[in-house]
Amino acid sequence: MIKTPYINPFSNDAKEIVSKLGQVENLDKRNESLINIVQHTRGQNLDDAHNLPETFKQLALSRFEWSLFRKSSEASQKKYEYLFNPDIYEYDVVSFYLLCQAVAIRYGPDSHETKQVLDCEEDIISQRLEILKSEPNDFQSSLLRKALNQLIDTNSIYWTDLKDVLDLGKLDINELLLSNGKVIIEYEDFIEEYGHLIHNRDPRTMYEVTAGVNIKSKLLLGLIRVYTKKYIRTVHEMSKRMVEPNPIILELADNIKEVQQKAQSLKYAGPGSSQYIDDKPVNYEFEAFPPCVRKCLNGIKSGGRNDAIVLFLTPFVSYSRLCPGIFARQEQNIKLSDVDPSLEITHNEIIPMIYEAAQSCSPPLFKDQPQEKVNINSKLGFGMHTELKLEHEGETQWYTPMSCEKIKLHMPELCTPSVDCKKIGNPITYYNRKRRLMKKDKNKQVNDDGN
Repeated sequence: MIKTPYINPFSNDAKEIVSKLGQVENLDKRNESLINIVQHTRGQNLDDAHNLPETFKQLALSRFEWSLFRKSSEASQKKYEYLFNPDIYEYDVVSFYLLCQAVAIRYGPDSHETKQVLDCEEDIISQRLEILKSEPNDFQSSLLRKALNQLIDTNSIYWTDLKDVLDLGKLDINELLLSNGKVIIEYEDFIEEYGHLIHNRDPRTMYEVTAGVNIKSKLLLGLIRVYTKKYIRTVHEMSKRMVEPNPIILELADNIKEVQQKAQSLKYAGPGSSQYIDDKPVNYEFEAFPPCVRKCLNGIKSGGRNDAIVLFLTPFVSYSRLCPGIFARQEQNIKLSDVDPSLEITHNEIIPMIYEAAQSCSPPLFKDQPQEKVNINSKLGFGMHTELKLEHEGETQWYTPMSCEKIKLHMPELCTPSVDCKKIGNPITYYNRKRRLMKKDKNKQVNDDGN
């Protein structure tokens, strides 16, 4: 039977489990019951048995690994099949808290590592909920109701109670069934409110379409992310008063960093790695900027300012500094924090360059269009927010640089081709080619001087 902690690590049962099993001396100790569950999980790949978790600490790291590697290979799921065995729930809950404590103490609540742990928990619970879809609707609804009611009273939710969840951007207020501000989430409330309006239709089917399992699942995922972030922040504040953190937790934090680095190297590995391609931050080479970028940096007259700064310059300036080789990689769906984890480069170099170009426009872009600052953040992948923070990343996509064809079509005033623009399809391609030629010329000059 599936227990609530399997999909809600903040349930009362989960807290009891942590109290019972989460003692420090147990965290890095071989656990035979855990090993038995892992090895007897249906469909589990046992070919690489020495890498299967045997301790709480190893299980915590395995959760993190799965989240980072799950899209890299079809075999990844079978390698971590035990994570989706409901019998593992007790050990899984302890490992979840251990993972949160590691990033809270070592990296802090606003770090890239914390964001990845938040994503990790959301990914795991989301996958478990997806697997549960094979169960009858009544079972799913009952389990979700029990899990949710450990976090919020599902018979008395008002949309204002969900501000933190709605701010995540994962659940839209338009998806909720509202009655005078109250969120209708349970079947009995649905029937009480709308039953008299339903004729010649199955009420249960109508309920599932408008307020059933799908909405409950999204609400649960949002609440767990909010609760996890609050827990990590609390642990971080408490850690400031610690004399010395537990070495097991610090070691796990170091392991997390190692897994991050491994995942990043795999993500960007691929054909062309020996070419003049950058998939990590490089210093700007302004001499290599194409004519259209130079023109935009000098300021645009009223009429084309918005698109030039937001849609054209923002992607170019961000990718040319952080990942100019984006189009040469197999994996192009990346996040800005993958290459700028602390957002230091973004805040100190990229945003100032964009803002300076906006100020050079005639009239200055933000003087009469201040909302474009939000749109710039959106194009960098951080949603429609006034501040660029890691917690908002992923709400929108990090836009890739616009092609020459689209520039000619939508912003013809920018396109004044030079001889170097021939056979070039994108300004970022121009930039990479020009840098390569400049480097070649520089090396030739050095060799000539040496002779």
